[in-house]
Amino acid sequence: MAINKFLIFFVLILCCACTSNPFWEDSPSKKINIQGYINTQSSVSDVRAFVFVEDLNISTYTDTSGFFSIDLPSLEMEDGVFSGAVKVYYYIHNYTVAYSTLYITNGRLTSEQVDFDDNGALIDSITLKQLASFDLSVDNIWNRSDGDTLKLSLAITSKNHPFSYCSYVDIQSNPRLYSPSGVLLKSKTNQAVYYDKNNTDILQITDISLNETKVLEFKVAANGFFPFILDDYILIEQQFLQSGEHEVLPYIHIIQDDIPDELFESMGIQNVAIIGENFFKMPIDVIKETLLIQ
Repeated sequence: MAINKFLIFFVLILCCACTSNPFWEDSPSKKINIQGYINTQSSVSDVRAFVFVEDLNISTYTDTSGFFSIDLPSLEMEDGVFSGAVKVYYYIHNYTVAYSTLYITNGRLTSEQVDFDDNGALIDSITLKQLASFDLSVDNIWNRSDGDTLKLSLAITSKNHPFSYCSYVDIQSNPRLYSPSGVLLKSKTNQAVYYDKNNTDILQITDISLNETKVLEFKVAANGFFPFILDDYILIEQQFLQSGEHEVLPYIHIIQDDIPDELFESMGIQNVAIIGENFFKMPIDVIKETLLIQ
């Protein structure tokens, strides 16, 4: 009898020591996924909205249909499991930013969601309102060998309500003028990015009223473009602007005070008030123009 009791005790100890309990299954941790659709009020391109989850620093872009899906990783923090309300931002540069609120308790979605359902799907699709329309005009061929100046214009028209924007200007004297500058070119061959370094003097903030249109006229000399980084590690063919096709994008940043800096940093833009090659990563609703450089 004593031997039977010992055997039963030994079996129980062995079962408790097993990683897989024979008497019950631990419920697997539930992965959190949020998803939904983002629409635009009136778009002229196939721009994809940027989706950013604040506090968790998780981001993605919508697909061509406006759909996004984000898996939230483990929400275990140093001081416990994450709980709180986080904002999910939806961003296109020339549209008014929008956000939804996601409620999390102990690493799980709460049942008291307002913008999402219990499974993490947006209850209603988000429609972003156009803040400004951009109309870029440029000759599609630029012959630098003749010393021609590159000329292009950008018409900015405010929609829905007034706003302010940052841009660079070149200060000229006799008479004193503030000529728009800050043109970027991105090679379609090697993805190198160049800007008109000689003409980028100061950063200027401009106010634009409702339904107002401002036309910025840019002019860049034949030898005016330079790469952002010039050192021993940059390829020779990237140190100087090469012939071939380039995407054109003047630097303009619309100011929206309720956008966290972390949103831009998640796109790889450390400071939106400084012209940089990562500006091409910003989703902008504009018809892209291609420039053939000869």
